[in-house]
Amino acid sequence: MKKKKNDPLFDLSVKYEFNGDERQRFYTKLVQLLENGVSLDTALAQIEKIAGRKSRTLPKLYRRWRNEIAEGTNFGTCLSPYVPSSEAILLETGANSGKILKSLQNAAESIENQSKVKKAIVGAAAYPAVLTAMLIAAMVLSSYKVIPTFEQIIPVEQWQGIAYGVAIAARFIREDGMYLLGGIGLAITIVVVSMPRWCSPIRVYFDRYVPWSIYKMWQGSAFLLSVASMMSAGIKIDEVSLARISRQSEPYLRQRIKGMLKYIASGENLGDALYNAGYDFPDAEIIGDLQIYARLRGFDQNLIRITRIWIDGLVDRVNVAMKIVNFVILVLIAVVIGCLIMSFYSVFQQIQNQQK
Repeated sequence: MKKKKNDPLFDLSVKYEFNGDERQRFYTKLVQLLENGVSLDTALAQIEKIAGRKSRTLPKLYRRWRNEIAEGTNFGTCLSPYVPSSEAILLETGANSGKILKSLQNAAESIENQSKVKKAIVGAAAYPAVLTAMLIAAMVLSSYKVIPTFEQIIPVEQWQGIAYGVAIAARFIREDGMYLLGGIGLAITIVVVSMPRWCSPIRVYFDRYVPWSIYKMWQGSAFLLSVASMMSAGIKIDEVSLARISRQSEPYLRQRIKGMLKYIASGENLGDALYNAGYDFPDAEIIGDLQIYARLRGFDQNLIRITRIWIDGLVDRVNVAMKIVNFVILVLIAVVIGCLIMSFYSVFQQIQNQQK
């Protein structure tokens, strides 16, 4: 087999276009075609033709896979550079065992369930983002437009009580607001960067709070769905399969997989291994359930159902967490507006007293 040339630009285009939604559509189409007796090569050729109507990258990708399969390469191996390792393992094993349909169905279902959590997180975070923008806009507008107008009537040095404090805060925003904005931007950057990379022992404590708790939910659901799909397809969850998932994972998830590997290698079940790893990952509730169900018959097939139930609960928990964030931001907005109203009233009173 000819060695595939490395094309960074092509790989980047594939990463962008062959995303979760596109992979789910691809797997679903492939299942429908294979169920109707269409060969894998013909199915890929039909999907390639349709994909050519809206993309230049995907037809090349599907054509590459057809050529590699024709040369004897395992279907999952063809996909492995372009899909998460858990999906590649599923498809490789399915192709080798003759259960490619089941593997494709599991991969599509796993993506769909992960999408539920992702949409819940993005949707729940949209409203706090809007509220935060409103809070910042109110502070900036007051600092640059409203407060300076009153300063022209009465010097700030003569303002009293809360009005004086608001005026000083407005002056700070005007004069040093860029430093404040830069500090906020730096803090957000640190938090975002820390989510997939921060692996110190204290991270377990921070994982209880937003936004790290949201990231933990997302990674936990993705990991558990991958494991559930693999087990339902008959793939043994051992140190080899987990190590393969770990290799393509971010440092956060890699650390947690590594923590449970030695317990899996010593023969402990999935629930006990997650518990003994000590990271409280994915979370204490599902770990307790897994410890119970892992000792019962049919755990391999029931794990998908258990995971679905847990994910439905995750969506509710994300919404609850974001409602708390919304409440905090609304309180801040109320405080800012209240302070502005009280300060304006105080200045009006001073103006009236001077006119008497």
